[in-house]
Amino acid sequence: MEPVFDYSAGTPWIVNDAVEAVINEQLPEGSAGVVADAVADEQVRQFRTTESFRQRYREAFEAAGVNLPSVTLGSSSPERSYREGVFEDLHRWSARFDTADWLRKVTTPEQARVVAKSDRIGVILNTQNLGEAIEGDIDEVERLYNAGVRLMQLTYNSQNGVGTGCTDRSDGGLSDHGLNVIEKMNELGAVVDLSHCGTQTTIDGIEHSDAPVAVTHSSCETVYDHDRAKSDEELEALAAVDGYMGIVAVPFFLTEKADSYDFEVFFDHLEHAVSILGADRVGIGSDFGSIDADYPTALRDGMMEVLRSVGFREEHEVELGEGFDTMQRYEDWGVIREGLEERFTESEVRGILGENFLSFWDRVREA
Repeated sequence: MEPVFDYSAGTPWIVNDAVEAVINEQLPEGSAGVVADAVADEQVRQFRTTESFRQRYREAFEAAGVNLPSVTLGSSSPERSYREGVFEDLHRWSARFDTADWLRKVTTPEQARVVAKSDRIGVILNTQNLGEAIEGDIDEVERLYNAGVRLMQLTYNSQNGVGTGCTDRSDGGLSDHGLNVIEKMNELGAVVDLSHCGTQTTIDGIEHSDAPVAVTHSSCETVYDHDRAKSDEELEALAAVDGYMGIVAVPFFLTEKADSYDFEVFFDHLEHAVSILGADRVGIGSDFGSIDADYPTALRDGMMEVLRSVGFREEHEVELGEGFDTMQRYEDWGVIREGLEERFTESEVRGILGENFLSFWDRVREA
């Protein structure tokens, strides 16, 4: 099979009676973030103990046609620090990898290509808030790398010790500590991810990294002006260093709020990125994991509070569980392939689906 990479951020939303029981029993008395962590624990327990539950995960990825998802480590609970959540999630993924022989942790592009040719799913671990994950300690970058984390996003929405995030009201760029973090990442061969970074932090990251950098899951400001989007200036700088960009498939990042969303807007952003970066430096970062149309209504309001606590404000119009007319669940991911085949050559489609990311990853390791 060909490699199909997606920065999905999460996994398909899979539940059974045991998982639903956790939601129903704990939500009346606990915050949504705490309950979400309890649900994640139960999902892993069911993955370890119930063959039919494991099979539903595999079938979801197969239906989507994705064999190289990148998933984010972390916690929604206010009772845990971001760093604690990252390492708790590492334990969850270790349990999954130990349980299912068809699920593999992927740490190199060579491994990714081998997995893609088999009938297995290769998971590339990422963190979306490196500054909070390392808490000021440069040595923690190597600890994460040693645990298998390969994509490291410098900031989330808000400012941290490394730099300024994309929804922060300031735009301070990278700190001196942030420059040292990038130096350590370059030394290790980790991918510098600038997706949620502010404009100046993005430009600084591009300029100061010795290896090409990525914007794994974002959109184009020229098509729709949103704090999560990247300007043409940023895209041009990314192209100049032979970097990579993945386009999100989340409605409220791509277009104005509406009762329903036409999936064509996703391709508007993708084609604009291609016009600047070239068809060989663009891919998919759907960011369309766990919280899709099947996400429980009971948890949505509480999780909206969690999102506001990490830098999303009312003007960002975040709506959990909202999909497009033709992409409501992760299993619908195949509409991306269909749309690409209508717009690009066969070789360009292969690149956008996965080869572009793997070639970029090769360049990072060779730098």
